[in-house]
Amino acid sequence: MKHFGLAAVSVLAMAASVAAAPMQMPESVTMSTKQFSNYTPKKGPVTFNHASHMSVSCISCHHTVPDTYTFQSCMSEGCHDNIASRTDENSVYRAFHTGQDKRSCVACHREVKKQGLGDAPLACNSCHIKE
Repeated sequence: MKHFGLAAVSVLAMAASVAAAPMQMPESVTMSTKQFSNYTPKKGPVTFNHASHMSVSCISCHHTVPDTYTFQSCMSEGCHDNIASRTDENSVYRAFHTGQDKRSCVACHREVKKQGLGDAPLACNSCHIKE
């Protein structure tokens, strides 16, 4: 029983240190469909600025990786990695563009404008930068 108590204290201490660790978040990320083989992007990449989205909870957009509570890139394998479809749940297009999915950039930007909370861009070339 004594060993169990020490193990429990050790586990709790590790959990507390993980919970207290600051989350590592890049200032900005560039998202490009060039990473997908056999696909020629129709639009330029998008640079997402985390700083301008600090009022939005991370989980409003990101899913967490099961059992780790960490975030992964939106277009990583197993998340939004279907480049061929616009309607599939795992499609790159749907993750960022559809108005029906509340997690999409476009849906959120429309809501921000509708509520008069800011000037969130909606035009394609406002986010997609030509290379």
